Amino acid sequence: MIEIDSLTKLAEGKTKVIFANPSDSDSVIMYLKDDITAGDGLKHDVIPGKAIVDWRVNRDTFELFNSVGLPTHYISSPQEKVVFVKKLQRKINLEVVSRRVATGSIIRWGLVEEGTRFDPVVTEFYYKDDILHDPKLDDRYVDLLINVKGSTEFRTMREVNAQAFDVLESAFAQQGFQLVDFKLEYGIIDGRVCIIDEVSAGSLRLWPYGEGPINLKQKNVLSVLCPDGRLDKDIYRRGESLDKVMSGFQRVAELTGRFQN
Repeated sequence: MIEIDSLTKLAEGKTKVIFANPSDSDSVIMYLKDDITAGDGLKHDVIPGKAIVDWRVNRDTFELFNSVGLPTHYISSPQEKVVFVKKLQRKINLEVVSRRVATGSIIRWGLVEEGTRFDPVVTEFYYKDDILHDPKLDDRYVDLLINVKGSTEFRTMREVNAQAFDVLESAFAQQGFQLVDFKLEYGIIDGRVCIIDEVSAGSLRLWPYGEGPINLKQKNVLSVLCPDGRLDKDIYRRGESLDKVMSGFQRVAELTGRFQN
């Protein structure tokens, strides 16, 4: 049993604490918290038991990613709320978002209608800074970095994010849910771009399929999905009760628990 109180704290974020691993200098210990935030950290609550639910989703998702050969920092989840991960050489200070179905900020920009289906997925980059409200990098500039300046890091993040989305989308689809969008973070480990941080219900949007025939190949799929049945952090963003938020997160953990079955 790992005694968290005896470990050396290296860093602390909104939803996790990073500790030194006394038995392995090439890895660190990520310890998940019960905290939940939204609005660049302006909204904050503590939901007892949330950390264990997040730990389950994170474990199941990263083990799925590792099983298909995606590059990640994940090593193991030896006990509740505790995750062993590889030590970073460098963190890339970006959130990388892939979208299959248009909703959220992309709707607020007025670029597309809600429910528009992207095929292939659209992948965007956001500079990770709460004070600046995580500004989006211009897609044309990212294209220039990749195609003109030869940025292998941006190219790899874009490709890996889309691959990870396809893997996770398929896993949820088998259980009657559409992965709408998700965000991942990246770092450099042994000179390689890898998926890092955590993946939880707070990292994605997940909507159930509707009743009747499900045609996901049409331009707009809002009519065959049920946004009102969402299981993700939008429940919290919209001001629902913490009990309802927890219930949605627990349901996500039930779904991810079937990934390897």
